[in-house]
Amino acid sequence: MITAADMGLLQQALQFLRAGQPREAGGTLARLSAAGQQHPDALYLAALASDGLGRSGDAEQLLAAAIAKAPGNAGYWNSFALMLQRLGRAGEALAALERAVAADPRHGEAWLNLALLRQARGELDAAAVALGKAQALSPDSPRVLAAAGALAQAQGDAPRARAALARAVQQAPGDVQALVRLAKALGQQGDFTAALAALGAADDPALATTRADLLADAGRMEEAVAAYGAVAERWPGQVEALTSLAFLLPQLGQATSALDGYRAALAGDAPAEVWRAALAAARGAGDGATLLDWATQAEGRFGLAPDWRLARLTALRLLGRFDETLAEARAEQARFAGEAAFANHRAWAALRLGELAEAETAALTASRMIPLEQTAWGLLTIIWRLKNDAREDWLIDYSRLVMTGDLVVAKGWASREGFLADLKAVLEARHVMLNAPPEQTLRGGTQTRGELFATTDPVLIAFRDALKATVEGCLAGLSHQPGHPFLGRLTGKVVMAGSWSVRLRGQGFHVNHIHPQGWLSSAFYVALPPEVGVDGDAGTLTFGVPDAGLGLTLEPRRVVTPVAGRLAIFPSYAWHGTVPFQSDEARLTAAFDALPV
Repeated sequence: MITAADMGLLQQALQFLRAGQPREAGGTLARLSAAGQQHPDALYLAALASDGLGRSGDAEQLLAAAIAKAPGNAGYWNSFALMLQRLGRAGEALAALERAVAADPRHGEAWLNLALLRQARGELDAAAVALGKAQALSPDSPRVLAAAGALAQAQGDAPRARAALARAVQQAPGDVQALVRLAKALGQQGDFTAALAALGAADDPALATTRADLLADAGRMEEAVAAYGAVAERWPGQVEALTSLAFLLPQLGQATSALDGYRAALAGDAPAEVWRAALAAARGAGDGATLLDWATQAEGRFGLAPDWRLARLTALRLLGRFDETLAEARAEQARFAGEAAFANHRAWAALRLGELAEAETAALTASRMIPLEQTAWGLLTIIWRLKNDAREDWLIDYSRLVMTGDLVVAKGWASREGFLADLKAVLEARHVMLNAPPEQTLRGGTQTRGELFATTDPVLIAFRDALKATVEGCLAGLSHQPGHPFLGRLTGKVVMAGSWSVRLRGQGFHVNHIHPQGWLSSAFYVALPPEVGVDGDAGTLTFGVPDAGLGLTLEPRRVVTPVAGRLAIFPSYAWHGTVPFQSDEARLTAAFDALPV
């Protein structure tokens, strides 16, 4: 039996958690009686406290224990699902949410979370069913209305999306994020006049930054640059505006000014968050000298920390100081043993200097620490190749894991050729920049802004659905293989995790690279110059040649010749790039990363 004193302590712990004080909550729970500590509510609150302290393993065990004692508690299942989702275990999270709504069909929060997870997995019809349950329980909830707007947007129903998001703003007129969601949705629908009007005077850093974003999306670049600058001047800590400006200026031919906003911000009393963003911008610009200087200043101001040392290692690499990179990476990996990024730096530098045994050891360490991140696996494809190790073929069987397929005919079109003509027109209209974004892999071309499939354009929605069907058709020929970084995550179903289009001019190409945050990456050919496919290897997609910074001369393991209407997919850790081509016509492609669901 739980005592009255125990009940009081549980209430105190709950108050601490609501105040964002998990350590104090844990201390309060430790004062419970032995019987009280085994009460399911005590286990549940202890799980939340552990989660708040970053102890996810303890949190999972405690929450599982609470559920075992009270399997019919929908709130426990809902919290368990959210925890599993944060840990990247979406399938288990989905099952937990299904248990929650089965336990209590009137648990609106669980229905809403189920709808959001279904949508994130690309299961729009199932998401609509779950969201309908949440709407029936809380028809005027701003969160439910926001979810309804996002789902309608994903389904291509612009009027329904607009109506739901507008109602969310009406229900919570002081909610800045509600206004941002409405304005962004209107912008994605192409109604920039309405989007800008929705923001009003935009006398708020988030709203003002969104206004600048919309101006850029609308192609009003001079106004966008001025708007970002105004935000940075009025709110120097608004990282989003500073980052967007640093990203935009090089695409407008103003690369020398890209970091000026950060220089001004750092001259003041900038917090650590601004310094981290500044370092990321300098890294993206490839400015090793500035990156090294800023990393040194940040450490001097805030003290020794992994962020500053990681930035220093990147700067040394950019400056070609490879011996120093390896020596410091060794030291930092020993100092910060829990930070896998130092092992990746050490692996890269050791490979650059020909220390294959050390490179392999470091890369394997990183792959064990962060198995879903692709950098270490990409390095291992090269390390094992240079060592003539049979594990290269296990890891990246180019003949089997690099797949091609013709795009299925999009719904609503009679032929692939007719669809490609319409798709080309839509994509061409979105290429409004002069140059490529910084930190991207293309040279001599442009890339579209934002997420390509964050739209209600019927052509792009049909394209998204056709790509998904094509990808899943290709994956059907593979088998799940436990322990493999690609095949071990194979489910047969995917969700897009990023999408864009690239337009390469004559002599344009992609440098060799991988996609560190992906699982499956791609290239889809929309329109090609006549020279591609007939003029030797011009414009071809090559695999197995690593980053030029590694200083290795290796021949491609596989070459794919582009064909309009054809899709190439491959593990995100596969090194890939393109061969330059000479033509007066552009090479138009679309690409995406995908994750298994």
